[in-house]
Amino acid sequence: MGEMEELQQIVLDLTNMPNWLSKRITPQRDMSKVNRPAGRGEPSARDIIGELRDFEALYFPKMHLISIAQVPDLRRVERIGPTEYDPNDSIFMVMSQFRRVRQSTLSLLRELPADGWKRVGVDVDNVTVSMRDLAIELVDNDRRQLARLDAILIARDAMP
Repeated sequence: MGEMEELQQIVLDLTNMPNWLSKRITPQRDMSKVNRPAGRGEPSARDIIGELRDFEALYFPKMHLISIAQVPDLRRVERIGPTEYDPNDSIFMVMSQFRRVRQSTLSLLRELPADGWKRVGVDVDNVTVSMRDLAIELVDNDRRQLARLDAILIARDAMP
């Protein structure tokens, strides 16, 4: 796979995540299956989507800073996020919060020139990271969280 195809695949994977969530959550009729954990001390489906939202809220400011500054110090934005929310928010509210942050990330990535994916910043642990690295971390996190969500829905007998 060429570099441009890889970058397009990253954007496509990030674009599809909200749709994959909707396909799993929207058909639910018994909201207790997505709002409550399968067992004590385990996350609920809503918690997983909240983690996705918070992860995205931590990464978007870093990506934005890399897009507008030359080799920025990303510690400037490390305290931004996670987003504040009401623990009583419905899973649909949490999904819409995630979708809004994800749309901002996608808008930023779609507007990048080809060489913009190579732009770098210095992360909090003094490691140089590129825009591409951060986008891949988002894709990897999406895959991990989607697998966790599927396991939760299967355990609750709520997989559509």
